[in-house]
Amino acid sequence: MSRTLDTLGALGEPEFRKLFIGQATSVVGSMFRVVALPFAVLAIGGSATDIGLVMASGLVPLAVLVLAGGVWADRLPRRVVMMVSDLVRTVLQLAAAALLVAGVAEVWQLAVLQMGMGVAEAFFGPSYTGLVPEVVSAPRLQQANALQGLVSSGSITLGATLAGLLVAAVGPGWAIGLDGLSFLVSAAFLWRLRPEQFRGTRTRRPAAASGPAQAPAGEGVAVGNSTGEHPRGFFRDLAEGWREFHRHTWIWVTVIGAAAFLFAVDGPLQVLGPIVAEEVYAGARTWGLTSAAMGLGQIAGGLLGLRWRPRRPILVICAGMWLAGLPVAFLALEVPVWALLAAMVVIGVEWGLYDPFWMTCMQRAVPPDMISRVSAYDWFCVLAFYPAGLALAGPLADAVGRPAVLWGAAAVAVGVSVFQVLWRDVRAPHAMGPSLSAASAAVPPS
Repeated sequence: MSRTLDTLGALGEPEFRKLFIGQATSVVGSMFRVVALPFAVLAIGGSATDIGLVMASGLVPLAVLVLAGGVWADRLPRRVVMMVSDLVRTVLQLAAAALLVAGVAEVWQLAVLQMGMGVAEAFFGPSYTGLVPEVVSAPRLQQANALQGLVSSGSITLGATLAGLLVAAVGPGWAIGLDGLSFLVSAAFLWRLRPEQFRGTRTRRPAAASGPAQAPAGEGVAVGNSTGEHPRGFFRDLAEGWREFHRHTWIWVTVIGAAAFLFAVDGPLQVLGPIVAEEVYAGARTWGLTSAAMGLGQIAGGLLGLRWRPRRPILVICAGMWLAGLPVAFLALEVPVWALLAAMVVIGVEWGLYDPFWMTCMQRAVPPDMISRVSAYDWFCVLAFYPAGLALAGPLADAVGRPAVLWGAAAVAVGVSVFQVLWRDVRAPHAMGPSLSAASAAVPPS
């Protein structure tokens, strides 16, 4: 029992608990949108190309503006930036839901609203990466990231299952409306958040010259943007963030691999998967179950990530990237549903480990006053080509055939994994943080 309580110790820290609950609610809603949006496009007469364009429309402004979002997240209170982003997304999703329920929605309207969602996400994402170390003690940082990933996985399972059933029963508009309300709940918890308790309590670590960044054992993760002093210009801040991003070889190599994956693997999966589900399986219900299966795998990976601290965490996640080729290959083969669901569970385990390992290593390696900017470059690079992957998947499938595109995606997944593990810095040890035994000494009285 004591080990279980220790594993969940981050939830005993009040500010992290607020962030945890708010984001769990938001992720459930987001899964309603992920499942419902492709079928919303199909319901108004759209095609596979239209699905790709609507999904890509939210990613274009996200990729364009995320660098600005990173700079401002390192300048302004991150909680406020996130709260405003949530309120904007509430309005946009409720508008999309109203159009769909009223039966007057058009593809271009959904695309424009998704563009607005991308703008809000460009400021939310980098702020979130920098906020987590502000609301949890240093020894529990990996645990907090794993718990966030774990609750996201459970929320994905729940949200995808309910969304598939709801879309099949009453249509996608209602599901998207629930997503809008979930952002309102998230904003309410952010309003109550007081992250100041860990500001100024951790050691600021100067940037190293090169190589894998490893904080000394027991060193806390410093927390930034609390001084409010920013004498330098926007572009100088941006350039400083780029230099920090580029000097960590393992960061940019992993990001390049993730960018290739999103463009050539996840793009075809998200666009062609619903089409295969509609033609071969049981439509929205099956597609919702595949997301739920992946969520179950992520739960398993997240549980493992709560306590496992491998010496080479980046190698672990990069070596497992080839598993992402299984779902697209199985869609090409039109395997029985149980085999497709099993593949989604397997890749879910990989993603369940990916987030806590990646986030913790990056949060510990990057100086606190630059973490949001480095995170923004991460977002920018991985998303730069993702909209094109979504937009091209449909036309490419029309030109060369759906199986060829899906098999090509599977081959890219294997290639990405091989490319990443060839780099020495990816295979090198990386610090995951001080032991949990130090947590009680690091947590301020609540």
